[in-house]
Amino acid sequence: MALAYWLRKTNLLSMKVNTPSDRIMLGLGLTFHICPANVPINFAYSLAFAMLSGNSCVLRLSSKSNRSTDIALQTLSQLYMEPEYSRVVQRVLLIRYAHNDDVTAFWLNRAAGRVIWGGDNTINKMRRYPTPPRSREIAFADRYSLSLLDATYVMACSEKQINTHCHDFYNDIYQLDQAGCSSPQLCVWLGDELTVAKAKNRLWQRIAKIAANRYAIKNIQVINKFVDVCNATIEHEAVTNVNIVSPELTRIEVNSICLFQQNFRGMNGLIYETRISSISQLAPLINEKVQTLGYLGIQKSAIAEFIYSEGCTGIDRIVPLGRALSMQNLWDGYDIIMTLSRIVTID
Repeated sequence: MALAYWLRKTNLLSMKVNTPSDRIMLGLGLTFHICPANVPINFAYSLAFAMLSGNSCVLRLSSKSNRSTDIALQTLSQLYMEPEYSRVVQRVLLIRYAHNDDVTAFWLNRAAGRVIWGGDNTINKMRRYPTPPRSREIAFADRYSLSLLDATYVMACSEKQINTHCHDFYNDIYQLDQAGCSSPQLCVWLGDELTVAKAKNRLWQRIAKIAANRYAIKNIQVINKFVDVCNATIEHEAVTNVNIVSPELTRIEVNSICLFQQNFRGMNGLIYETRISSISQLAPLINEKVQTLGYLGIQKSAIAEFIYSEGCTGIDRIVPLGRALSMQNLWDGYDIIMTLSRIVTID
């Protein structure tokens, strides 16, 4: 559903670049894409960006799949049978193969651009292969994301407002099972201790109900979450409380945050949370690994000022709650279409 909404004509046209008359934008040529295993459907976004940039593309699909990926591939297969798309078909190759250095090297040696979704280990491995001297790279590394909520705002919300925000936060957490790099791993509450305690209760009891009705969690996922909780309580000295609210929702409270927190990730509704009294207290957590900061009840200008004043090397996206997973052309600090394009200047 998210992919179909993103592929609306109006959304695609909104990414169109108005090129000055003294410039021509063209594709790089052949692009090679290593598609992700954690979120297999992202192959479709990679394909779309390559085509919007004017490129031909070879996409190595993950061996993992899901219903969304299967539907997307089936739809593409049907479209490619239509005569009107024959020119597009000639520019796209979707392949699956077991790890094979020769095959990967073959494509990387010929690609004018490469898009690597596989995380740090995959990126480092792909960079060992010879590539054309002027080839370009977009590398989506391992990232960490969080949400920042103002407790006073949460308590001031009407019933309608809080329900809307809870549905938004549910989507951020559960839509990709927290497998996406932009999925929130940590919920940071801004406010005094009493207000935060009340706001937590107001928010989480509603999210737990939404998850119970909408999220079909599997037994193995519940077991894996419990194992993660046990590991966190053993290895993470800042853990002060564990609240297994339901099979769908587990909360782990920590009394301080630093880079060490990034080692602890949740899946399937396992969220860490902490309290701060000033946005500046986020600074010890922020490095180049941090991708998305979702916010609720906080002025964007205050977050921007924090990034400027602290000289943050991380946070590439600042989005309202509910939009953590919304794919954009500006992603991970890249302008994807521009990076996959060649600009010719005319004097």
